[in-house]
Amino acid sequence: MKMKKKIGLVFITMFFMMVSLSAHVSAAYNDVRTGYATYTSSGYSGGAAMLDPIPSDMKITALNTADYNYGGVKAALAGAYLEVQGPKGKTTVYVTDKYPEGASGALDLSPNAFKTIGDMSKGKINVKWRVVKGPVTGHFSYRIKEGSSQWWAAIQVRNHKYPVMKMEYYKSGKWIGMEKMDYNHFVSTNLGTNSLKVRITDIRGKTVEDTIPKLPADGSSDAYIVPGHIQFPD
Repeated sequence: MKMKKKIGLVFITMFFMMVSLSAHVSAAYNDVRTGYATYTSSGYSGGAAMLDPIPSDMKITALNTADYNYGGVKAALAGAYLEVQGPKGKTTVYVTDKYPEGASGALDLSPNAFKTIGDMSKGKINVKWRVVKGPVTGHFSYRIKEGSSQWWAAIQVRNHKYPVMKMEYYKSGKWIGMEKMDYNHFVSTNLGTNSLKVRITDIRGKTVEDTIPKLPADGSSDAYIVPGHIQFPD
């Protein structure tokens, strides 16, 4: 009887530890960061996140390196949406580039975003910001980088509601992790000649599965986009 009670206590303790861990992860994702914002007209083309083409009227930002690589994952917040609070109000921006010289918490906003929340003449303002659900509709899409083939491939997830932290593909009865690179693509080798079953995890730990058409046999000369069939839950 005592043994059963001990086992019961162990399971109860483990349950509350898991709940606590889940709450901690969620809180970390929802944390409000503080820092400063400057502004620049760059980031619409050739940004570190490789998300071209980006509409010229979109509110965007470059993000300091420490936050860009959130949780120790390269380019973790590439393609994320941030709600930014400044002296004059709030706005939502899309992360398209890195801000290498920026301190932790720093943003380099597009002018249309900066003027919404601050005085342009100041050039630099204090801000608070947090990651929010992206205002996107529809399913993921995938950018297959030039040179990708059955032997080596770099795949980028686009049009996601929340930042993408992890990508895996299924082969020979197991899930194989792909490495996320600074240029916001997941890379692996020997992916095979069949369509790819993939598993994608967001910043909240939510996971979805999708299928990508088979890769070129000998390598694509140009990058191309393929549609996905899934989206992260709200």
